[in-house]
Amino acid sequence: MTRSVKFLFILTFLALSAFYLYVLYLAKHPDVSMAYRMYYLEKKTRIWDRNQSLAYIPGVLMDLTNERERCPYLSREGWDIPEKDGSGSLFSGAGGLYFTLHREPGVLKFEGTLTAKKADTELTIKVSDKFSKTVKFNDAGVQTFELTLPSGLFIADPAEANYLSLQSNNPIMFKSFKLSHAG
Repeated sequence: MTRSVKFLFILTFLALSAFYLYVLYLAKHPDVSMAYRMYYLEKKTRIWDRNQSLAYIPGVLMDLTNERERCPYLSREGWDIPEKDGSGSLFSGAGGLYFTLHREPGVLKFEGTLTAKKADTELTIKVSDKFSKTVKFNDAGVQTFELTLPSGLFIADPAEANYLSLQSNNPIMFKSFKLSHAG
């Protein structure tokens, strides 16, 4: 083998090595949106849409009845897709909501509309280990709930998702959620 062939072989080897090292770096540090990361990479959210964002503006209703405009904040665990008849999204076991906030919301009111499938259904709402509250629904049927969430529970950073954990002892059909400013 001549010197020029050896040189081209070594140069090709070094170029391919550099390319594959760069590809490995990109795989380790992908430049993707928060919604994409939560759905495809971390496998935490249930739904992803190209134009979707996990940014939540307090006061906006999270509709869980519309099959076409699914709520992007739902976790993979615990949730079913909305029923076609508009009755809501079935929730059972443990799951929650992932969302980002752009500024500190202060004290929030968390409210929702649901249909309890059985009497004596309990719904536990948690935010990390800072807050936990259980709501009990004594009767089956359409119910509403409202909780006050103290300030300082959520992170106001568009690059970091907040998680509001839900857990239920019986299946619940959720129609809507809303986090709004208290007062």
